[in-house]
Amino acid sequence: MRPGLLVLLLVLVGIAAWLVMDKAARRTSPASRSSAIAQADSEASIVLTDDSTSEAAAEVATPPTKEQKSASPLSRTATPSITALVRLEQAYAQGAACQIVRHTYYALCYDEKYEQPRWTVHILEGAQLARGRIRRTQDFRPDPHVPTGSAALEDYKRSGYDRGHLVPAGDFKWDSVGMTETFYLSNMSPQLHEFNAGIWEEVESTVRSWAQAKKCLVVYTGPVLDNPRDYIGPNKVAVPRAFYKVVYWLEDEKAPRAVAFLVPHAPSRRPPMDFLVSVDSVEKVTGIDFYPALPDPIEERVEARIERDFWRPPKRHKR
Repeated sequence: MRPGLLVLLLVLVGIAAWLVMDKAARRTSPASRSSAIAQADSEASIVLTDDSTSEAAAEVATPPTKEQKSASPLSRTATPSITALVRLEQAYAQGAACQIVRHTYYALCYDEKYEQPRWTVHILEGAQLARGRIRRTQDFRPDPHVPTGSAALEDYKRSGYDRGHLVPAGDFKWDSVGMTETFYLSNMSPQLHEFNAGIWEEVESTVRSWAQAKKCLVVYTGPVLDNPRDYIGPNKVAVPRAFYKVVYWLEDEKAPRAVAFLVPHAPSRRPPMDFLVSVDSVEKVTGIDFYPALPDPIEERVEARIERDFWRPPKRHKR
């Protein structure tokens, strides 16, 4: 065979093979192409997804946990610590028409009509009591801080009644200023001597023993002034028919306590614990709301109870 014919034959075979392969490629199914495109699109969407956007969407769709709520300052309602309320200015009572007078370590609300306080309040700390060495000053005098003027010395002279402390001098043997300020006549109420030196002193001693055992107490003291049994002196100082002490212990945030004494103004040989009552009982007879700064649920709970075992005095301390 001639060489020219051989070359021509090879060229024709190559062209035929190319045509066959092209035709086969064109026969690829549309379904296969669609599947390949979908797979490519899917892979592209995975690559292009913004992870931060996806996580944010999940947070919106999923309710926050309790831990997340408590951690958020916007969703958390702050509840003040009750121990932070153990300050004199936080302990002012309410409900009685009287003039609030603040001294160094105690406050009182003076009722001009009766020439004595409706209530007094002070903070009693066991550690301070343990340091007490100061003697009673006996410097009874009018209180210059009462705007309308307090009772006077002549009101008690030959009246047959003691100048009975409400905030006890015995609670301030650790500080000379505190001691002398308890002798203002604004802190006095007419008391029978047998009452003042008897059951009332025992009540005061009991509260001091509680303070020494329980570290810190908030103590209210006052007279029951409705229907006085008598009046004395030129200024007509009322003689109360009963006296009270209201005591709060707030050292335990979860289990605060409160209790009260309500003692008729008469000599008694009964022990102080016989006169233990709920704070609610004293509020009812006086019309005074004690410790209104406390959260209402706590105030309502502790003021309705008398937990005698908790308040049982460990030992006696004389003034």
